[in-house]
Amino acid sequence: MPKFCPACGVPLQYQNAAICPSCGARTALAIEERENIRNPFFAVIFSFLFFGWGQWYNGKTLAGLIFFGTSLVSGLLLYLFSRSGQDYAALVSAIIYAVIVGIWIFGMYDAFKTADRINRKKESFFRKSWMFWFPVALVALTIVFIIAVFALGMAGAIVPVPQI
Repeated sequence: MPKFCPACGVPLQYQNAAICPSCGARTALAIEERENIRNPFFAVIFSFLFFGWGQWYNGKTLAGLIFFGTSLVSGLLLYLFSRSGQDYAALVSAIIYAVIVGIWIFGMYDAFKTADRINRKKESFFRKSWMFWFPVALVALTIVFIIAVFALGMAGAIVPVPQI
């Protein structure tokens, strides 16, 4: 059974023709060209683990910095409002917490869609951002610091600061 062009209705000679030979319109039957330049699932996993990391994986330094910065500012505001003894602090803290979760979920969505657009060649990709290694360095430095604290025997010498 022949397939028909969606634009002009002429029967297509080949069932998987990308372009109608009669009118030149693209058919819905054409298989979209895509490459595996960026893995969308890796982008989601990176964004799940660290704000902005998926964008840095996709080579979008500024977008990653925006996600990281907004989450950092939101986290700081959450900390400040949760520590204040005001009556409205609980409500504001809940709202800020919802904003942080929204930023986190949107960051994963944006990283997935950006990687997909890169693979469909609808967005350019040069290389992953140099900021991609920031979370890795942060975790490595934290581990080295923790090992140094315990290895040098400083863990027992840490005295808690009295609360005023």
